[in-house]
Amino acid sequence: MNSLDSYPSELTENREQIEASFIFCLWKNPDLYDDYKKEIRADRDLLTEDGKFYYTLGLEMCNMNYRSFDDASIFSYIEGKDAIKNGFIRRGGIKTVDEIKSVLNEENIDTYFDELIKSNMLLQLYDKGFNVAKELDKFKKMTSSQLYSYFEYQLDNVFLGRGAGIKIEDLDLGDDFIDSIKNGEEMGLSYAEAAPLLNYHTLGLHKSNVQVFGGFSGTGKTSFCIRTHVMPILDQGEKITIIANEMNKRAWQHMFMATILSSKIGYYGLPRKKQKMGNLNEEQFNKLKEAKKYYEDHYKGRIKFAKIYDYSINDVKRIMRKMAKQGFGYMLYDTFKAEDASSATVTGELVEASKQLLQVAEKENIGIIITMQLAIYMENTRYLTAACLSNAKGVKEIVSELVLTRPLWEDEFPGKKYDVKPYRFKKDSKGKYTKTKEYLELDPNKKYRLVFLDKTRNDEGETVILFQFDGAWNKWTELGYCTPKHQRT
Repeated sequence: MNSLDSYPSELTENREQIEASFIFCLWKNPDLYDDYKKEIRADRDLLTEDGKFYYTLGLEMCNMNYRSFDDASIFSYIEGKDAIKNGFIRRGGIKTVDEIKSVLNEENIDTYFDELIKSNMLLQLYDKGFNVAKELDKFKKMTSSQLYSYFEYQLDNVFLGRGAGIKIEDLDLGDDFIDSIKNGEEMGLSYAEAAPLLNYHTLGLHKSNVQVFGGFSGTGKTSFCIRTHVMPILDQGEKITIIANEMNKRAWQHMFMATILSSKIGYYGLPRKKQKMGNLNEEQFNKLKEAKKYYEDHYKGRIKFAKIYDYSINDVKRIMRKMAKQGFGYMLYDTFKAEDASSATVTGELVEASKQLLQVAEKENIGIIITMQLAIYMENTRYLTAACLSNAKGVKEIVSELVLTRPLWEDEFPGKKYDVKPYRFKKDSKGKYTKTKEYLELDPNKKYRLVFLDKTRNDEGETVILFQFDGAWNKWTELGYCTPKHQRT
């Protein structure tokens, strides 16, 4: 706030009395300083010179463990402090203090404090350009809470529904709603080409939503998202931005190359490791050029890559908003972590960050996919749930889909102790699925991943789907369902 004489006289009327009533209640019972010293700062909240002087003197004595401001205590403290002593005597000394204290009841200190806060609020509103003097008589009858509520209500009336991010309308079941159902508009972007069962349960990828794909380190979280989500997004003409804080651009390029070679060219002679080693034969080099041409013909200009070097959610949001305005309808954020993993408030930070991402998704009408790493100490859990997110279990309540993955363990193969009993439903003569299960044989020399659909807003959760995973070519083959045990090893 500015100095006292910079405000209209009607706003500072009785200011000396307002400050004196509050301060000398503190002098009457110095123990009350402990309740208010974090709320009031002399250089910020007090305007009169007398108020600043008495409040600061009392606070200093309180900090020196004086619990009674009697005559002897006051003179004992100010003795030898000439500036303070002269200021105290000039203001009337003990007589003035005793006269003011005698007419005050310390039990009313909350009221005196509220008057001071309300006076400061009015002065700050004046500093911001509000014509508070116009309705000052009304404000004098209010408490500080009532004053806050009054201005909050006025601002709501001005901004509600006018760009403040809030829209209030009738919840009618109108023709537009009926037409949207008829036309299947509630379906998201399909990724059935890569994962038909998972796509069926989630109804595709939805804009204005956030979905999480979580897994333990090294289980293929990023690889899965590229094959089952990113490629279908691109194949249907959409644009996607990848925001990465771990793997660099070259690592992503290798993954995309392996995926295009296997899923689009149908070539398996150039695994990711061989790409990095070089020394290609003629066939491998020609296939590499064929994959490059496929990329240029189908995807060029529709994938952007943003590398960030910390876990700032504000940077992530800025990138998403910027790219959304350039027509990029989907975002993949790899990997979602707290800005400070050692923070005592990491749980709240992750939940709050997920809320902020959902706000961006809704305001910009984009689909956001985020990968998360599961807690290391949960690696021996057979049935994955949101509990495996450790410090971020509350994120489940915010996102639209929560999908988790882990490898199939040796003791879970058919015939083993913890057989997950993999199966698929048989089709009838017309190609439609029946309710008859067909159990699957698995090859112990191949790698498999269990994908747990823990939450979806479009179907029932607690569905587990089995994939075969070939990391060298980033090939994910959806096999069917399975039923892992609900226990830990």
